[in-house]
Amino acid sequence: MALSSHTVSMTHAGKNETHLFSPVSNISKLWSYKFLIRNLVQREVRGKYRNAMLGYAWSVIEPTLLSVVYWFLFIMLAGNPDEHYAVWVLIGVIVWGCFGKSLMSSVTSLTGNTRVIHLVYFPRIIFPTTAMFSTIVTTLMSSIVVIPIIVAYGFPVGPQLILIPVGIFTAGFMGMAFGLIFAPLNCLYRDVEHLFKFIVRAGFFVSPVMWTYEMAIERGVYGEMVLWNPMVAPITIARHGLEGKWADMPSMWLIYTFSVTILFWIVGNIVFSKYERSAVKYL
Repeated sequence: MALSSHTVSMTHAGKNETHLFSPVSNISKLWSYKFLIRNLVQREVRGKYRNAMLGYAWSVIEPTLLSVVYWFLFIMLAGNPDEHYAVWVLIGVIVWGCFGKSLMSSVTSLTGNTRVIHLVYFPRIIFPTTAMFSTIVTTLMSSIVVIPIIVAYGFPVGPQLILIPVGIFTAGFMGMAFGLIFAPLNCLYRDVEHLFKFIVRAGFFVSPVMWTYEMAIERGVYGEMVLWNPMVAPITIARHGLEGKWADMPSMWLIYTFSVTILFWIVGNIVFSKYERSAVKYL
């Protein structure tokens, strides 16, 4: 009896230790299935604009129209803003959209693939990863709109432009990192995805979409409080890249953002790997 109890405890300890190494294990699995992930991403991107008359053009039209709406709204509320304000809003909408879509698609990555999960088995970490990459790809397509902006506003063309895709990738990766934690729970309670829809909408206003990092600094203590939002850095560095600057903000905020993102990604992998098998039984 004592031997049996000892064996059970050793088994649980082994499982817990395995889950702690799940981030490394998941990287290995994703690399093994890289061709499947590529094909799934291509299918998702193509499927998103299938049967649409304007096709891929919607990846540019949608954020542009949203930016125009927010720009007019800001003018009505705050008067005439900076001449580049419309550009900053557009970049904010693009990068925030990447985060929000990646977060939501990661939270619903299991519930949205119920049929596939019951038909065939492959590492389920592939679902949120595919969702993240397809979101990043469509967002990069949206960023094509910066080309006419550079010409129209006379922004410098230089290596700093790489910060735009860096900001987009960071936002998408961050969204997946947060979503991994709650994807298994969403299998049990669909309230989770409805809660996150609200979080994405509310987060829009406390993130530098309609305001900038520089505006927050001018607000003093209250402005500095919102800088703890990890989405401040991805949006800001994308804007600075367009301006021809190398992330003109204290390195502390950059280190904080990337540290929070990696921490949540590690925790998310551990939680996802530990609970996804039992969670999908409720699908």
